[in-house]
Amino acid sequence: MRLLFLLLLLTLTHSYKILVYIPKFAVSHINFMGKIADTLVDADHDVTALISEMDSSLPDGTSKATIVRISPSEKANEMSNHFAETRGDIFDRDFGSYSEMIANARSNSLSFSRQCRKLLTTPGLVDQLKEAKFDAVIAESLDNCGVGLSHLIKARALIPVSSTLLYATAVFGLHPSLIAEHSAMEDGRFHDSIWTRLKTIYLHFAGQQFWSTMNGPLQAVFDELYPGTPNFDYLLSHAAVVFSNTDPLTDFARPTLSKIVPIGGITVSEPQPLDEHWDSILSLRPQTVLVSFGSIAKSAFLKPARKALFLKVCVIIIKPKQPIFASIPNTTFIWKYENLSDDFAKFNASKIDNVVLTDWMPQSKILADPRLSLFISHAGMASCQEIAHQGVPSLLIPIFGDQIPNAAALAHVGIAQVFSKSDLMDEKKLRGAIQEMLGDDQYKKRALTIRDQLAARPTSPVDRLVKNVEFAARFGTSKALRPLNLELSAIQFLGIDVFVIVVGPVVLVLAIHIYLFRRLISLHSFIKFRKFRKNE
Repeated sequence: MRLLFLLLLLTLTHSYKILVYIPKFAVSHINFMGKIADTLVDADHDVTALISEMDSSLPDGTSKATIVRISPSEKANEMSNHFAETRGDIFDRDFGSYSEMIANARSNSLSFSRQCRKLLTTPGLVDQLKEAKFDAVIAESLDNCGVGLSHLIKARALIPVSSTLLYATAVFGLHPSLIAEHSAMEDGRFHDSIWTRLKTIYLHFAGQQFWSTMNGPLQAVFDELYPGTPNFDYLLSHAAVVFSNTDPLTDFARPTLSKIVPIGGITVSEPQPLDEHWDSILSLRPQTVLVSFGSIAKSAFLKPARKALFLKVCVIIIKPKQPIFASIPNTTFIWKYENLSDDFAKFNASKIDNVVLTDWMPQSKILADPRLSLFISHAGMASCQEIAHQGVPSLLIPIFGDQIPNAAALAHVGIAQVFSKSDLMDEKKLRGAIQEMLGDDQYKKRALTIRDQLAARPTSPVDRLVKNVEFAARFGTSKALRPLNLELSAIQFLGIDVFVIVVGPVVLVLAIHIYLFRRLISLHSFIKFRKFRKNE
């Protein structure tokens, strides 16, 4: 009987062959893609992780999938080293300026294209992947090398994934509103002014140029090595399903498509108890604040004046010198600081009783602890998902990229406040923002409500991921899920031809009437002039 049950179980389950393309260029992206791979392995699928090592110092992200590794190209290593050397000014650069956006796009595209060239020219690799007959390829959409590869190996389904917000939605047939889009809502509120709308339109078209610049060199690699490869926009428009690292409950409401599936929160672990060391730190004072700017914008890169100012704010909060701060309770600041041997760590921060510097901490466990009062973060998507799923009020200081709309979205739902990085030298503003967040329990109440809503969702991110991948792997691309407007030209989509047909005759008749009227006026004036001359 038991054997019969096992045989029946085997017939009811089907293992699909899935290739997950993981470019190693940022920890949060790697962890997200790796979690997808591991989750599918847990669902009994045959998963291969194709890891393109642009930066070999970073982790693999997956511990369960079969790994095929592409070593970093010399040029990719150069770009990685250059980026590491220039991160010191990351808190001061204006990443929203057009010149900065395009410069970043060019730098990234060169790194991606050179690494992709090495992947595609690795002897026998493409043929071996093709022979493996993968049912689906899951590819990080920021690096479209995986998108092009899915076409070359003839996988049944292409599944693009955005580790952040889903940008460039027009390639899927979803055109954003240029007026009510979220990109200019930096503080979480829509300012209905002409300047906000102008900025939104500017950001939209600048973003289009960014993606065009990103994809150009990469497309050229495919055109050279595999002539006839369709462009990335065409391949993406035929994707079977699209995953985004978002959740509607922590984002701006916006139009979407049936095949765009949010799986935000999939990387958030189940709450685990802290060890004795960290448990004792969170018990030191009535309130605890966690400070971390992520793996790229490290606190050690802050200018000395900014570090000193932050310490001063911490001291004032715990030992108020003015009546306005008298009601602020004692607070412990756990600050992720990556260089504990520098002068600031040894001679400045070490003298402050309520500041705990650490180069590593169990962030997910600390965020899940109810004793944590506030999280000061850079608003990376991984951190934002933890903030929402663990119910933690946050002061968000976005540095670049998707961090700006990430922060705005959490401020929009009322669980965070956005603080501009340009104000990090304003002691009064920084102190006031921390004081407000610690003193207003409405942030905590709203954060707990969002946490409970996310936990009560009818389907979990894991279920949405697994079921949609299985559906795509079985059936491939569904014509019904591909918007018809993708088959239209810009003239047809905007209705310009219809406008011309409907309005054209009216304009023509009106133009004829105006012309005849002007001729009549001219004729009348001429007749009057002739009569006048005749009378003379």
